[in-house]
Amino acid sequence: MYEKLFSKGKINGCELRNRVIMSPMDDCLGQASGEITERAIEYYASKAKGGTGLVEVGFVGVIGPEYGGVSMSGQCFLRDLDDRHAMSILAERVHSYGSKLFVQLNHPGRKSSPKFNKGHVPMSASAMTPQLAARGFAPCREMTKDDIQLIEDAFANAAEHAYCAGCDGVELHCGHWFMFHQFISPTRNCRTDEYGGSMENRCRIIVETIEKIRQKVPANFPITARIHLYDAEGMEGEPTLEDMLEIAQYLESKGIDGFNFSVGVEERTGAPDMPCGWRNEYLEQFKKVLHVPIYGPNEVKTPEEAEQLLEEGVYDFVVMGRQHSADPEWCNKAKSGHSEDIRPCISCNWCVHRVTADQAQIRCAVNPLLGREVDNLAPLEKGEGTVIVIGAGPAGIQSALTLSQRGFKVELYDKRAELCGSLNLANKAPNKFRMDNLIRWYTHTVEKDPNITVHLNTEITTEKLDEFKAMNPYAVVLASGGLPVVPRSIPGIDKGVACFDVLNGKVKFSGKTVAVIGGGMTGLETAERLAEDGNKVVIIEMMPIIGNGIYFYNVRRTRRQLEAKGAEIKTNTALVEIKDGAIVVEPSNANYIGSGLEGIKNIAGVADAVEEDEHTGPYEIAVDATVLSLGIRPELGMLDEIEKRFERVVHVGDCTNPGRIGDATGAAFLAVKNL
Repeated sequence: MYEKLFSKGKINGCELRNRVIMSPMDDCLGQASGEITERAIEYYASKAKGGTGLVEVGFVGVIGPEYGGVSMSGQCFLRDLDDRHAMSILAERVHSYGSKLFVQLNHPGRKSSPKFNKGHVPMSASAMTPQLAARGFAPCREMTKDDIQLIEDAFANAAEHAYCAGCDGVELHCGHWFMFHQFISPTRNCRTDEYGGSMENRCRIIVETIEKIRQKVPANFPITARIHLYDAEGMEGEPTLEDMLEIAQYLESKGIDGFNFSVGVEERTGAPDMPCGWRNEYLEQFKKVLHVPIYGPNEVKTPEEAEQLLEEGVYDFVVMGRQHSADPEWCNKAKSGHSEDIRPCISCNWCVHRVTADQAQIRCAVNPLLGREVDNLAPLEKGEGTVIVIGAGPAGIQSALTLSQRGFKVELYDKRAELCGSLNLANKAPNKFRMDNLIRWYTHTVEKDPNITVHLNTEITTEKLDEFKAMNPYAVVLASGGLPVVPRSIPGIDKGVACFDVLNGKVKFSGKTVAVIGGGMTGLETAERLAEDGNKVVIIEMMPIIGNGIYFYNVRRTRRQLEAKGAEIKTNTALVEIKDGAIVVEPSNANYIGSGLEGIKNIAGVADAVEEDEHTGPYEIAVDATVLSLGIRPELGMLDEIEKRFERVVHVGDCTNPGRIGDATGAAFLAVKNL
């Protein structure tokens, strides 16, 4: 089974036990000193324990803030003996499970800020180029030749530390618009010296770095590079596929032992509607002209997908980042013939949003242990007896699974006819097949668990609570979900239709102009459903951006798709009244509290500009119907009755703290692990 996937592979002198690579990602699990932390060590070690052939540590800095070397908080570094010592502990942990370890070396260049570098201004190939100036980018300091030599030396020094720490290879980050990419790309490099102009000149800093590293490590020690298949930001002069084919061949001739390919578009981080293998046509062209291993993310989630792409010869190794976050045991489950047990990544990109926009430690929507591995090395405390869980959404199911792991018998109740709660609405927008995958996994996992008994179509009343009391349960977990926010102070609010009624098909519109009030995740999904059904959609959002709290690229992708279907999006706009045939709105100056716009700019270089509105007061927009998506409020109406009857009670999920899937699953796990 999966013979190609679990065959051995080789990058220069490094032999891998299988063809699976954990993609290097930012994780923000470091500390101020720059040494890799115990928290990060266990985060990476869990992937090695899960059977991955190669683990790559992402975003490792090579020089400190005085030379703009810090990309973000929580980054780890390889600069000195202390950093090396900490990295050697990780190498030992990874090797103990039979995996290999690479470190991805990085300098952010202009893609940073003085905030991360103790006031030092970022530096790059050029202070500014005309293309970036037109996009509103902030200027930075142009690197001198002395700066260039210093940075090259820092990369070589870091590579030597990696080798001495027991790491098995290094990757030079030459993509994602970081410093090396800033030299490669004419849109960011307008130098007139030997580091600008021709392709060879723009690659000179990388070639000189390779040469310096080779002086410090053995010839069979892999030096790989992460580069783009092409750039497509819409700027004149950016590298095309043909340009990058030439650059890749040139770098191979200068000593690069393998290429980890990304892409220079927002889709470099896959969205929920993106299929596996969408990069095949590009990767295949590089495979034809290169003689070293190639690999790269390609929206692979299942062993079947991975095996097929390897058999087709698209590339030499399968790279997964977010899927490893969702389930670090991916390889072990696949190899043992239990691929149905692999917890699926839904490509929500909450993990990426956490470390970029929120500038916080990595977390996963479906895996509550991600980033918390070190806190959970000890076995869960054993439990006895029965626990009643009310509500079978993400919080309730995670509670049930964790309680089962502890040895409790779980009675899981829900008033709905199916498991997974509101996830059964989150899959109703077009092409949300990854949410269907999660629903299937939750259902499969709960149904096969001998410790969990499911009771659907069951309303929880005081009489039912009395029945529970007679069962003498060890504890009760309330995870019954929240209620839609409906501001009664707004005239005509009763004329509005609940977004859930649109998503579940209870209310349908076609050929109408429909206002969606609220541009959060559910509002955008509702708008997608309405647009797909042939309606003209007008989205009204009080905040300066739609999709607050959702990964920026996912939002921009959704926005483009909506606008292509004629949708109008009005931010900084508040609902005043709902009338028959119209809504009344007015400009809003809502206090913006949420994921920092500065963090969002750090993802893409620039955030969507705040829209100008010529209106100064209330005005009408003609619509045929109005759909409300104003959020969820807590609903703890049953809590008092439950607490009267039971000694141990916890409440989790939307019923107490409405939020995203990851908020619910994380809170549920933490609430019941020591109950």
